[in-house]
Amino acid sequence: MQDRPDAAELLDSVAEYLFAELRPEVPREHRFKVLVAANVCAVVAREIRAGEEPGREDLALFGDLLGKDVDDVHVAASELAQRLRSGELDDRIEELAPRLEEHVRRKLEIARPDYPR
Repeated sequence: MQDRPDAAELLDSVAEYLFAELRPEVPREHRFKVLVAANVCAVVAREIRAGEEPGREDLALFGDLLGKDVDDVHVAASELAQRLRSGELDDRIEELAPRLEEHVRRKLEIARPDYPR
């Protein structure tokens, strides 16, 4: 365990510096890149704070929706997406839609916490 500031706090500081102090100072053609770097730092900080829980929740959700045990959230998400695209799950859309909203909400809490709900 490291003393404070922890990794998330350090990333927050870098994001704030990039966005508030550096971005206005760099040439116009580089400002977008600085903004992207600031956003990356902020997202990674939120991922660190969230820990493993969102992944565990998604793993349980995808396993439930696929009707089997899954151990890789990315593989499970890919399989679920393939089944949705193929129409295999069309008869379960009423059940699936609100459950998939849970997944999207978890992703937005990390990627875009200010996104309108």
